[in-house]
Amino acid sequence: MRVAIPARALTLAAAGWLLAMGFVGNAFAQPGERYFIDFRARNASHIGHTYLVYFRVDASGHVVEEHHAGLIPEEDVWNGVFSPIRAAIRKYKDDERMPTTMLYRRELSAAEFDRVGRAVRMLKANEHRWHLIFYNCNDFAIEIAEALGLWRPPSLLPPSVWVGMLRNLNER
Repeated sequence: MRVAIPARALTLAAAGWLLAMGFVGNAFAQPGERYFIDFRARNASHIGHTYLVYFRVDASGHVVEEHHAGLIPEEDVWNGVFSPIRAAIRKYKDDERMPTTMLYRRELSAAEFDRVGRAVRMLKANEHRWHLIFYNCNDFAIEIAEALGLWRPPSLLPPSVWVGMLRNLNER
């Protein structure tokens, strides 16, 4: 015997599956949770550095999930002035140790938070080369800004200037 399943039931079941698998929205979102991304810059011994911190806070304002990501040269950065060098997207110890010189914090929706996480995971899965001119830490941050639909400045700026201009271009 064949049982007919109403189309609406199939649509609801598919939407529930997509939510549970993390394809849309945040299946684990709790009432009162808020989501944020920080585009941060700090000084470094050579050039400076732009990186991201994206996080979720509960209804009482406590951080319950936090992620750090930046494009980190895996070789002597001065070699990257002349030719591309190996790089990885990851957290770097100096990002917590050294003071932030410029910050642009933006509140995100649950869907935007998920979009940032997916974009960072996708970028981490690919091999990267760092070069002062052609692909640097600002370029990585540009890819995330574009995933959020933000206006962004060009990459060839000092990190603190880049983050400050990003903030000025996108303040509501």
